[in-house]
Amino acid sequence: MESSQIKSVGIIGAGTMGAGIAEAFAESGYKVIWYNRSESGMERGMNLIHLNQETLIKNDVLTIDQAKSAIESIDPTFKLEDLAEVDFISESVAENINAKQDIFSQIDKICRNDSILTTNTSGLSITTIASSVSNKGRFVGMHWWNPPHIMPLVEVIKGNESSEEACMTVMDVCRKLGRKPVFVKKDVPGFIGNRIQMALQREVLNILEQGIANPEDIDAVMKYGPGARWALYGPCEVADLAGLDIMKSVCSYLFKDLSNVQDVPNILSEKISKDEFGAKTGKGFYQYTKEQLEKIIKSRDKRLLKIFDLQKQ
Repeated sequence: MESSQIKSVGIIGAGTMGAGIAEAFAESGYKVIWYNRSESGMERGMNLIHLNQETLIKNDVLTIDQAKSAIESIDPTFKLEDLAEVDFISESVAENINAKQDIFSQIDKICRNDSILTTNTSGLSITTIASSVSNKGRFVGMHWWNPPHIMPLVEVIKGNESSEEACMTVMDVCRKLGRKPVFVKKDVPGFIGNRIQMALQREVLNILEQGIANPEDIDAVMKYGPGARWALYGPCEVADLAGLDIMKSVCSYLFKDLSNVQDVPNILSEKISKDEFGAKTGKGFYQYTKEQLEKIIKSRDKRLLKIFDLQKQ
């Protein structure tokens, strides 16, 4: 199926990612049939879309009329069978391979055989999830980044049996959504973004465990140093600008001192054991009140929009 043939989209899941993805498709003119198994979850998802749209309207990204039109094009449902005739499926259930396989085994019996099937995962095997469907060629990974109503990046992942045609269709759909798709040619854990991100996080946790710096100083280094540059130029571009000979020299003495641990670092396990999960529990490396968290999210979204606006220049 070509991207021009895709008019209707089935969204599965009404969490943060599902809501943002449903919003993105609706705001781009697609008819959205949005499935969630519980009414309370769907209500939270719709409320999240309204909050997201308020941010976009305040920052002149979306008009009130566009927001209203998008909401009107979303048809919530609690029956999976209502997705039978959609052209495109985007799934965002829990990050659990069994849960994803289960939902797709059901979808496989319901949807048209030519519909494109996509799973939103941070790094689970696309090939393994696809094993639950009969036509594996139409199954593609589609990793959105949080917050999905703002972040341009979508990683399009080719499973071992995904067809090139289906992957290119998903790439085209991403562009129609105003996103910046990248094609991940091999189905590897974490794809591109999370492999890079977790390599960085491993060293951050190592620095904390060794007492080299505290969270505030580590975050300051990233925000006002490498992170600021990486918002404008990727790591390969930064390496070229610095000089690959310089990079080789740094690699020769620094790589041997970097963390290469294979297990979860103790500092992270200890926090989890104390129910310190981060913002969602009010404490992680920092402490948060409900009011502080709302302020942080609003500020994050506003600044992200400014960064991506600058990248267009």
